[in-house]
Amino acid sequence: MKRKSLSLTALVLALCLVLGACGSGTGSSVPADTSSAGDGSAASTGAAGEGGSGAEQNLRVSMAGALTDCNPLTDTTNEGAEVLGCILEGLVRQDKEGKIEQGSGLAESWTISDDGTIYTFKLRDATWSDGVPITAAQFAYAWEKVFNPETASQFSYMLYNIKGAEEYNTGKITDFSQVGVKAVDEKTLEVTLTAPADYFLSMLVIPEFGPLPENTVEDMGSNFFLDVDHMVFNGPYVMTEWIPDQSMSFKKNENYWDADSVKLDTLKIEFVIETSTIVNLFDTNQIDVMLVQPEFLDLYRDRPGFISVTEPVTEFVKFNCENEYFSNEKIRRAFSMSLNRVSYLNDFMKSGSTPAYGFVPPSITGTNGNDFRSEVGDLYYDIGTNDGALEEAKKLLEEGLKEVGKSFEEFNQGLSLVIGEGDANLKTAQVFQQFWKTNLGVDVEVRSMKYALREDAYNTGDWTIAKEGWGADYNDAQSFLELFESNSPYNDCHYSNPDYDKLMDESKSLTGDDRLAKMQEAEKVLVGDDAGIAPTFFQTRSWVTQDNVKGIVRHGIGLRTDYKWAYIA
Repeated sequence: MKRKSLSLTALVLALCLVLGACGSGTGSSVPADTSSAGDGSAASTGAAGEGGSGAEQNLRVSMAGALTDCNPLTDTTNEGAEVLGCILEGLVRQDKEGKIEQGSGLAESWTISDDGTIYTFKLRDATWSDGVPITAAQFAYAWEKVFNPETASQFSYMLYNIKGAEEYNTGKITDFSQVGVKAVDEKTLEVTLTAPADYFLSMLVIPEFGPLPENTVEDMGSNFFLDVDHMVFNGPYVMTEWIPDQSMSFKKNENYWDADSVKLDTLKIEFVIETSTIVNLFDTNQIDVMLVQPEFLDLYRDRPGFISVTEPVTEFVKFNCENEYFSNEKIRRAFSMSLNRVSYLNDFMKSGSTPAYGFVPPSITGTNGNDFRSEVGDLYYDIGTNDGALEEAKKLLEEGLKEVGKSFEEFNQGLSLVIGEGDANLKTAQVFQQFWKTNLGVDVEVRSMKYALREDAYNTGDWTIAKEGWGADYNDAQSFLELFESNSPYNDCHYSNPDYDKLMDESKSLTGDDRLAKMQEAEKVLVGDDAGIAPTFFQTRSWVTQDNVKGIVRHGIGLRTDYKWAYIA
């Protein structure tokens, strides 16, 4: 979720265009590009899986932001998942169309009990890159690590629907044999759930839920996955070099069970933040794949290697609900309402993304066979869709300050907006900064910080407002809404509402439309009643490749970018 740069003068002109539409938006949105995969399904550059004989099979990719953590137990970034998907594989893997079929990963097949709670996986004959066989016990060992509270894995809560997993992760039980993960024999893994979960298999695509060879991991100790010498691989590629803040290099994993499908000999990821640098590298043929920033869409749109994907990703503004001001619902709502999302996207972003007036994206399934968003509808409005919103926002801020017993002058000191690195993040922050200054009269400092520093600020409470984004790991509203349960490890804005927690808890004991209906009620509490967060847009992103690059698969959900079938034509 990173995005070049206009010059400072051009940026000021762009801000004037954006702000000029305040309070007069029509409610229209940017039309999605016709080549987008708008339903969250897979999209591919070229024909995936075709041969590439006659050309050197070396692919060079740019990635915005350098990885500091490649540990499959603890990494939580989209970039990390893209890398881990190259070198690791779990029980299942999405195919080129984004589906999960029998035999798609390390599980050659599986069966599900009649009541939907017991999954029995039969593993294929496969090995690690060092020749060690992959066994069911390695999955049990890895999942024990994920659930072990000492690991502090932020993915552990996602599998709380496994019997005993939450109790083990929270220390209520200490015997892992009481958790519903059992290696029946060398090639049979049995997983017992507390209730049926139609989305369970789709969660297993996530690299964090793969196996780990116990002896190898224990020998690595605290150096586990910190560098190439302390890694082990079972995916399409093995990492051969990692230069911090510069690049990662990979080669084909000859021991991969489906090595015949892998055409690339090498893959190199260059870490580049500045958009101008990335464009120059692409135009001079020094990289083969580039994420296209909005201002360059018209330049590359007609290239054969151009593709747009509408993803189940929501960008949003979050508030520190433990802050004396932003613990107040009216102040949060004022900041959300004083944004003009339509103008922001039409006049500034121009990426094909659409304004968000709820948290769960349209591509996520809802009740009655419809998408979640259309079933719930818009949960709020802003100055771009309601002529009276500006005066209402000002009034809400005034009332909120009275409720917390503070003056505007006291409030208007020390406000900041935390963002990630890069030009696009900075430009977005400056647009929001101007909205809040023009419409509410408040001064908000922009703080651009690396991922680790942002996390530290969130953990210490040293922040007031932040711009973040979240993408679904699987096609279910729970992937979004569980973030803001009171006990969620991702709930670093400390939002808490017993009614919200109750609705989410109740949803976990239900199935089908009854379950989805509870989550629809929960979203109304989070976004509609409490203004706990301020969603801004549902994301569409575009990429361009050199004309001879084929077979890169981009999924809307799960492993979003897969280089397994990539090749040079």
